[in-house]
Amino acid sequence: MKLERKVMSSRPVRFSLIVALSLVLGLLSVGKAFGSNKGIHYLDQGFDEETRQTFYHAPQGTRLLPYSWFLALEQATNSNRFLEDKNLKRLGIIPDHNPLKNPDHLPVGFAKTNDSIAQETWVGLTCAACHTTEISYNNQTVRIDGGSSLFDAMVFAEEIGKALGAIVGEHSDKEKLGRFAKAVLKEQWSETSQQQLKVKVLNNLKKKLEPQQVAKESEINLYPTVWGSGRLDALGRGGNTVLFKLDRSNLRPADAPVSFPAIWSAWTLNWVQWNGAIMQPMGRNLIQALGLNANLMLDPNNNQFRTSASVRDLAEIEKLVRGLRPPAWPSEKFELPIDQSQVNRGANLYEQHCAHCHVAKLTEPNKYGKKFKMVNLIPLEEIGTDPLSATNFHHRIVKSGPLRLGLLTVADTAEYLTTKILERQYKDLKVSQEQQESWNGYRPNTMQGKLAYIARPHSGIWALAPYLHNGSIPNLYQLLSPKEERDAVFYVGHSEFDPFHVGFVTQKKTRSNFKFDTTLPGNSNAGHEFRDGPPENGVIGPSLSKQERWDLIEYLKTI
Repeated sequence: MKLERKVMSSRPVRFSLIVALSLVLGLLSVGKAFGSNKGIHYLDQGFDEETRQTFYHAPQGTRLLPYSWFLALEQATNSNRFLEDKNLKRLGIIPDHNPLKNPDHLPVGFAKTNDSIAQETWVGLTCAACHTTEISYNNQTVRIDGGSSLFDAMVFAEEIGKALGAIVGEHSDKEKLGRFAKAVLKEQWSETSQQQLKVKVLNNLKKKLEPQQVAKESEINLYPTVWGSGRLDALGRGGNTVLFKLDRSNLRPADAPVSFPAIWSAWTLNWVQWNGAIMQPMGRNLIQALGLNANLMLDPNNNQFRTSASVRDLAEIEKLVRGLRPPAWPSEKFELPIDQSQVNRGANLYEQHCAHCHVAKLTEPNKYGKKFKMVNLIPLEEIGTDPLSATNFHHRIVKSGPLRLGLLTVADTAEYLTTKILERQYKDLKVSQEQQESWNGYRPNTMQGKLAYIARPHSGIWALAPYLHNGSIPNLYQLLSPKEERDAVFYVGHSEFDPFHVGFVTQKKTRSNFKFDTTLPGNSNAGHEFRDGPPENGVIGPSLSKQERWDLIEYLKTI
């Protein structure tokens, strides 16, 4: 293949005899390193099939659509189901036909949710939608649990809106409405009930579009930067979902998309989110559920802080994820065994240039005797990467509305809301103080908005392309190169892996691939540069030779 010849020509020469080397290095056999299910290979990450399916489909109280609607929904432009595999894959969603805990064959990261407030059954997103991915190489597909998914959240939301509009919009299809109504209503179908259902769908669609309509009236462009595959402005878009309920003027542009980070070992860190905004696992998981439209009551006169998000369910998911391990480099699948001499040289380079930021020291024991990995928060002016995600969160001011607290920072608002919700649910569930501390991860519910990004530990880094917080660098080789050697434009959204440079292939592979333009706001690929010169404005180390880059990459594959 032309691409492979080009890649290999820039790679240090390896002696082939792969089988012999594998035996010498004691590599795991294919049967031990991988599980397999209908052509999908699973790396040994500590999940058995039942645990994996729980991770994929355990409800978190989030709400996307009424459940029966989602199962019956057709694509906007044809009569095929929205849940058709081909359509899901186009959106970066992984189909799942394993009936274990998933009798209706929902895709990975979707769950059946019972909203106890509205007494309705919904489909909602789970953490697996954004934190499960597949990579393909040489006609083989490898599933990685807890990694950065290829989910195109923006296009997905648009397609859901179009599909609903095709049923009830100005130019709706009566036959499409009829098929939808009969699938939803079943034996209760009649012309009258169909019309009633149409009104419900129309109201649902209007409610979904209300923030955009309000933003338009205020001359605010909510989504000036297209996110593309594998990215989401979680703090911006999620903030709009929650803060709009407090006051309609709280909307802000969600123009700083970030990559989905790995969740393996995240529970060991003292701060999470790319900008190090959240300390407590329960607070983090709860704010995620609220940002994904969990039902939330804010009226101080009517069950204030009651929500469809369940702290019990969130605690169970957090406990499950703690058993997830980072994936080991699959030498057999890539036909690239680890070169130990390069690893040794790379380890020395890593100690010189990377460890001071990315190897986290342990905190002092807290009052519960617990220690955590103390991630380094690198100031924006030092790291030099695109600042928009951190600055948006830092500067955002919120009208607290029914909370009656005046103006708040977004961090203080999120901290207050989640704390009040936790207090209510712990009281209603009669959760003991000891159990509360465990569910909270033995940490206070503290949130902040620093002008900085965290230097995450590098475990499983080989499986987390594209790189930097905003996904603006396609592979590890370019990450270790100066800006002028990085692609200004590349394509994302396909799973074809480049094991030589360690990242996804940068060429366009399908019509739905997203063109990543690093010149657009929020998309900069500057910073985190190894180049000669003073260590400032994003220069973090000296220029690395090509051999040094390959040696560092070889070491990064092993951690």
